[in-house]
Amino acid sequence: MAYVNGTVRRVPASQFPQMLGEWRAGHGPLARRLADAVEKAVRDGRLPLGVQLPAERLLAGELGLARGTVAASYQILRAEQLIVTRTGSGSTVALPPRLNDRLSPWASDRGEAGKNGAPLDLTVAEPAAPFDELLQAVREATDTLPAALLHDSAEGDRPSALRTAIADAYGAQGLPTDDGHLLLTSGADAALSLLSAAYLRPSSRVVLDSPTYPGALALFRGAGARLVAQPLTLTGWDVPALDRTLRASRPSLTYLVVDFHNPTGLLMGEEERAELRRRLRHHDTLVVFDETMRDLDLREGAAPPRVAGRASDRHVVYVGSLSKSLWPGLRVGWIRAHPDVVRRLAALPLAAALAPSPFDRLVAAGLLERREAVLDRRRAQLRSQRDHLAARLSALPWCRFQVPQGGLSLWLELHDADSRRLADLAATRNLALTPGFHFSPDGALDGYLRLPFTLPPDVLDTAVDRLTEAHAALEGSH
Repeated sequence: MAYVNGTVRRVPASQFPQMLGEWRAGHGPLARRLADAVEKAVRDGRLPLGVQLPAERLLAGELGLARGTVAASYQILRAEQLIVTRTGSGSTVALPPRLNDRLSPWASDRGEAGKNGAPLDLTVAEPAAPFDELLQAVREATDTLPAALLHDSAEGDRPSALRTAIADAYGAQGLPTDDGHLLLTSGADAALSLLSAAYLRPSSRVVLDSPTYPGALALFRGAGARLVAQPLTLTGWDVPALDRTLRASRPSLTYLVVDFHNPTGLLMGEEERAELRRRLRHHDTLVVFDETMRDLDLREGAAPPRVAGRASDRHVVYVGSLSKSLWPGLRVGWIRAHPDVVRRLAALPLAAALAPSPFDRLVAAGLLERREAVLDRRRAQLRSQRDHLAARLSALPWCRFQVPQGGLSLWLELHDADSRRLADLAATRNLALTPGFHFSPDGALDGYLRLPFTLPPDVLDTAVDRLTEAHAALEGSH
């Protein structure tokens, strides 16, 4: 609907009625309803950012309104920073600065999620895109893509930009890494799919933390593996118990999340890491460390955790991704492993299908150049929202939790309730929750809930209020 005229995209007034739909329905002044319809069109992508809106007089004539009504609507949009008006250049669609680095969907940031009984979804723990930095990275990738296509290379005239950034990050952690140690994938799940295809057969055993990441459970079950749960304690990992489990089960693969564990947010301490490295030397199992949450360190002033394995480990694999730290829409992940492991994985026919697209690689390389600035802001936001949720939950006598040291969620233990029944009652109050059994290798953990803190404080308040109401109804049903 927008077209290019020189360098300015415009929407003809004649196309506006079709774009806005039945905007007159509802209550309130026409100017407010028109502004709301324009905002919805921006949200839905019908009005792209940077598009110039019709002049007030032209739009008024097309919609059958007084010019003053359109002028008032434009004033509302300017006040809400959804349009920018410049003398002689007209009004263009914009995104409010406060939404440019949101951690949750637009509706939540505008205070709409959960309001007036509206649905509230706490089943997803993902950040939204870092708007400004991502947009700039996309523009740079667009400029670089022709060279990538001409040279039949995913990274064009920056042949190792993405790999170098990933390798440098591992080198800074004391794990020297070069191209031979890396295989790029379209996310962490793609990496786990490759590892499953290479190392698992039907009935192969896989040892995992309990609780653990549900996506890993689904992938390993899909490969026909037999899952062996290694329970976490309230404070973390029992390494001697894990050692005993490995000796008894002799798994083909061991999957651990020791850096800001999903869903608990726990961090394995340095002494436990040293003990784990020592004990793993005696086991013939591929150990996969999922580092997807590693960048979401919410401790203040603490040194980053050291890598869990050794540089010389041939049977240790690290899986990383940008999905939780930057944006899940950018399907870029990687496997860091011994070159022999990388060659084995790269030889699989599935490897090409699970590789990131050339354009995604270019965008990821540009975004990684801005990574620290994005992460600094995100950590501060997450820390504030985590503390707000923890303060609200600490007043509830029927649950307990450990304040997570990182990650995106809090793991809530219920003293006297079944999380399945509680989630069902919460659903009747338009609150969607994920019961604990989704995170269990053996279907247990019915006394737990995962609560993400990626939403703004006022939305978290609404969630806790509805959760409290659901628990009261659960008690009343006994």
